[in-house]
Amino acid sequence: MRNKKNVLFNFGKNWQAYSAHSLNNQKFNEALNSLKELIGEDKIKNSKFLDIGCGSGVFAIAASKIGAKETVGIDISKESISALLQNQKKFTSPKKVKFFCRSILDKDIFNLGQFDIVYSWGVLHHTGKMWKAIENSLDLVKRNGLLVLAIYNKHWSSPFWKMIKRFYNFSPIFIKKTLVFIFYWVIALTKLIIAKKNPLKNKRRGMSFYYDIIDWLGGYPYEYAPKDEIKNFIEKKKFKLIKFVKAPVPTGCNEFVFQQIP
Repeated sequence: MRNKKNVLFNFGKNWQAYSAHSLNNQKFNEALNSLKELIGEDKIKNSKFLDIGCGSGVFAIAASKIGAKETVGIDISKESISALLQNQKKFTSPKKVKFFCRSILDKDIFNLGQFDIVYSWGVLHHTGKMWKAIENSLDLVKRNGLLVLAIYNKHWSSPFWKMIKRFYNFSPIFIKKTLVFIFYWVIALTKLIIAKKNPLKNKRRGMSFYYDIIDWLGGYPYEYAPKDEIKNFIEKKKFKLIKFVKAPVPTGCNEFVFQQIP
């Protein structure tokens, strides 16, 4: 019998499907360019780069292709590890990326060492212990290094979405498919109206709108925080915010780039 307190969406299965049916050279290059845009090609080159919750492995592989001297990816899902190993063969990087089946909440996570860039896009709010996950991530950043995060923004509708995600995870497969169909169009229309962009043609980060919907509906545990709460928490740990990208929709991910202050 499933323990309702410990329900956890398996993102790895979604990443496997995305990698098999949607990921191609064009999407990979879109992901690579989004990494350059957010962090900066010059900062990635010759860096030690850690991708926390690396999923399909695309961004870790992209960092290696941009010129990171050492790249490591960690993910708790065995399916993700399987997908990313296949993607590494498909999108050959100059240096082999090291992948480990690990959680940022593991007690021995610090054995990985420290990195010039610690990157975690849309992951830490799904750990069930977001603030501890952020704290552990901070401790993996080298002196003068960068912490790059994307965290769900807090909105009045966030508790509603939390209930929807929980319901999705405990539903039989036919209910899941029905919810995906319904919210595919609901979210598409919402993004079209609010962001004034066609989500079906949105090439940002090389993602797929369809698999993003499954990720969004299934993403549980689910936490969120407004910009200032994230900023204040991290800046108290001797970091400064050097770049911020506002979420394109109210419940989307705010993007942060923090730099460690010696």
